[in-house]
Parts: sequence; structure tokens; C-alpha cells
Amino acid sequence: MNITFVGGFGFRPKGTIQGRAFPIAAQLVRLGHQVTILVTPYDNPAESGKEWEEEGVRIRGLKAGAGRLGYPALLARLLAALDANGSDLVHIYKPKGFAGAAGAYLRMRGWNNVVLDCDDWEGWGGFNDIKPYPWILKEYIDRQERSMMRSSPAVTVASRSLLDRVQEVRGTSSGVYYVPNCGASAGNSLAHDAVRAQSPEDTKRELGLDPRQKVIFYNGHFEPGDDIMLFCRIAAPVAQRNDTALLFVGEGPDLPKVQEYFVQHPEVRVYFWPRLPYDQFVRAIWASDITAFPYPDNPIHRSKCSLRVIDYMAMGKPVITSAVGQNKEYIVDGESGILAPAEDEAGFAQKLELLLRDAELRMRLGKNAEQRRREKFSWSGEPMRECLAAYHQITASAGR
Repeated sequence: MNITFVGGFGFRPKGTIQGRAFPIAAQLVRLGHQVTILVTPYDNPAESGKEWEEEGVRIRGLKAGAGRLGYPALLARLLAALDANGSDLVHIYKPKGFAGAAGAYLRMRGWNNVVLDCDDWEGWGGFNDIKPYPWILKEYIDRQERSMMRSSPAVTVASRSLLDRVQEVRGTSSGVYYVPNCGASAGNSLAHDAVRAQSPEDTKRELGLDPRQKVIFYNGHFEPGDDIMLFCRIAAPVAQRNDTALLFVGEGPDLPKVQEYFVQHPEVRVYFWPRLPYDQFVRAIWASDITAFPYPDNPIHRSKCSLRVIDYMAMGKPVITSAVGQNKEYIVDGESGILAPAEDEAGFAQKLELLLRDAELRMRLGKNAEQRRREKFSWSGEPMRECLAAYHQITASAGR
């Protein structure tokens, strides 16, 4: 089949396209399909008008306009590209913004070969509740999301929570397919092997970390909704008691708060690194002893399907996170990672300290995490079969 994926923003830096859509596309190419990803890089001008190929997938960054007419012009280019592509099927990634508008356009024209992908709760009750958008835009996003969920012939979802929500909005389980994130594409997974050729201690030295000191790794967007200060309050005293460093990777509006917090706690050794290219991100994971990612318990985080957690597991590192949403699908508590009660600072701290003090436990959990990721969450396994089932539903109804 000739398949077109539509992204509502640039290929990078956000995770939906490079971390979810692209690995699916790369696996489809390995299965003999032709896949083009159309991205609308209003948020990444470097991709504007650029075309390239990775792992057999053609990626086309549409030319972003400037000024007041920039957004309408970009949408017009996206719709024109869809008309020109001659696709057998279009997979829309996110039911809002440019991607959602493209999906609505295709349905308005009576084009039924459309699959919608949902990897977040976007409307009211989800990201609308924390994003600083004008009310009228939030109302439009909510209506657009619900309309796309109802009208799309098939919907792929990244988490069990989204599976339940989409089925509720549609009023049926028919046409809804569970396709959880499975990590990097096969090509990008080669970075894992290259990094593992070196010991974690040597990697620490090369990255400027103390090889004698254990490291707790946190990667995030540092947004208010992630409640990063909860992790700081948990990790700082535990790190101090156990001669452990904290490595924060990422950027975002709450990063200055985190930095200021540790100015007040100079007894804790802390490293702050910006967002990293994937190969460097993997090296940072490999150099760490524990990966940590606490979650608030709310609809946004219950609906998420964390690319970070699956990358940690793929690198064979012990993960400690909150028992929220998709985390409970990825991790079997005490076997392939540690699940702590959501928003329980004392409980999370106790389990984090246990991991720091037990090297054998860290090794066992990391090994089991890697095995579980490989057996249960592989793009060559059940998630891809579910994706292909969604495509088969569409093409079969079209008589193809």
C-alpha cells in the first residue's frame, strides 16, 4: 500500500512523530509498504521545505509561511500535498491542529480511507485543562477531538485509558485498536548496541560524570502538569543519604524552579543537560544507575504512553515510576521495574532508596525490563498486528 502519515507539527523535537509515527512507518516499509510522513514544521523552521529519507520512509517538511497568513498557507499546502499523494490510506496523528484539520477535510470530501491515531487526551479533562490557550481555541480542540474520534472509520490508541475513552465517545468498541508505543525504530535501536559496547563507568567518564558515584536519571519536558517539584522533594534527601548524583535532561518552563531548588540544596550533586539527540540521550541512560519518572494521577497521565519508560526498559535499566495508566501495562511491579503509589512521596522515596542500596535488585529489574519490552512491546509484534488490522478494516470496506 501507499500510505501517508500526517503530523500536526515538525518531525522534531516533539515525540509523537519521531517517537511514535516514524517507528510504525519504518516497520511498515520493512513489510513492503510505501510510507510518506507529511509534517507541518511551524514549530521547527529548520524542517520547513525540507525532504529526506530515513529507513526507507520519506519525510516531507511542508514549507511554513510567515506572518498572519502563515498558518492558513501551511494548512493549504498540507491539503494540496494530500490530494497529490494518491495514497491508498491516510493515518492522522493527533485529532487536533493541522492533523485534525486534514482529517476533517478528507472526511468532508467523503474520503473514507482514514485512520486516526490518539496518543494523548487533548480536550476538556485533558491537556485543555492545563494549556494556556484562549477558551475559544480550547473549545474548538475539544469538539475537533470528539468529532474525529466519532467519525474516523478506525482509530489507533496508545494506551488502555485512551482505548476506554475512544470507545466511550464512539459508543462502540468496533474500529478501535490498541497500539502502544514500543520505542525506537530498528534503525535507531542500533544506537543501543553501539552504546552498550562501552561500560557504564567509561560512559560516565566521557560524559563528565563521576564514575564512582551512582546516578539517578530524570528526563522530561519540565511542564507544570508533570509536577517535577514532587520528584525534587523525593530525590534530594535520598540522593544526599546515598552519595548519589541527579541527572536532569530536558527543557521547559519549570526548569528554572528545579535549578533554584537545588541552589538551596548545594549538598546534592546535580547535573542539568538540555534536550539531547537520540544517540546522546541513550548514552545518558546507559551511564545512569536508576531511571525515575513519577506521575501525577490524572486523566492526562493515565492516558499517556511514555516513550521515556520504554526507552529505559530497552536499555536494560531499572525503572521506578508511579502506578498510573500505561505504566502498569509496561511494568510488572517488583519484576520488571518498581511501581510506587501515585503522589505518595514517602512511598516513592522508600522504594527509590531500596533500589539505590541493592545492586543485585537493580541488575535483575533491568534485565527483566529489557526482556519484557522485547517480548511484549515490539514493533514487529502484536502492536503492529493491531495497526495492520485497522488498515485491513479500511481497505476491506473499500473493496481493496
